[in-house]
Amino acid sequence: MIESAERIDLEEIRIDGPDGRCIRADLRALHSEGARPLVIVCHGFLGYKRWGFFPYLSDRIAAAGFHVLTVSFSMSGVDEATGRIERPGDFAADTVSKEIEDLESVCRFARRGALPRPVAPGGWGFVAHSRGSAVVLLAAGDIPEAASIVTWATPSTLDRYSERRKRLWKRDGALVFGDPRAEGPLRLDYAYYEDIERHAEEFDLPRAAASLEIPHLMIHGERDAAVTVGEMRKLYPGGAPGPARVEIIPGCSHTFGVRHPMGRPPKPLERAVGLTVDWLGSSLKEERTRL
Repeated sequence: MIESAERIDLEEIRIDGPDGRCIRADLRALHSEGARPLVIVCHGFLGYKRWGFFPYLSDRIAAAGFHVLTVSFSMSGVDEATGRIERPGDFAADTVSKEIEDLESVCRFARRGALPRPVAPGGWGFVAHSRGSAVVLLAAGDIPEAASIVTWATPSTLDRYSERRKRLWKRDGALVFGDPRAEGPLRLDYAYYEDIERHAEEFDLPRAAASLEIPHLMIHGERDAAVTVGEMRKLYPGGAPGPARVEIIPGCSHTFGVRHPMGRPPKPLERAVGLTVDWLGSSLKEERTRL
């Protein structure tokens, strides 16, 4: 898809979420005025809207003629100015249900015309990485505007823990681990797993994916150890239906060769971004022609 060399404007937006939570998002749009289709971008575990590849990915989608809303989930715990996890209590209390609620709040905000740029009539695109991909797949069935999805490093289950890990998690009340963007150890409360367990039927990712009747592109790194190619393929155990496609990128892992902060975009990322932009361009263009 042809990308414009026109300047891209960036504006940070605050969106009110449930229970007083604040959802921060970056809106990118070509400088010229006019309504354009909307694409919403969601991060995964330990991510936020300006982690690693998200600014570059969002710029490229915007250059292709979309308004791009890149979201930080409200419980990420990240200080947007520094990129560090400065609110570990929020991070610890996050759940998949809360992230789904956040995405629904973002969609309501856009739906009522609250964005500073006009959104073109028709469907919206969604792009997400890792756990964010699961959130989008679970929420999309209740978002009438959802018309095209691209998921990177897509898990096929949210219950990713051994029985021993779950027993220890319950006993201790939290998983404890380190991350270079946090001052001290991070905790993830057992309530996170209880949320997954309580909503096991609703959070059935293969069932959610199979129920979608919109184009879905899955992009995966061949050497992804966090979410293996084999796991991703379980999302469609009977094979991907007509509107779904899988692209495996050789020689790269879960983050497509990117670390934070990102320097020059590596070739695997360039490939993933190019596939994403082309998919959104063709699928949303096709959707608009049916209006």
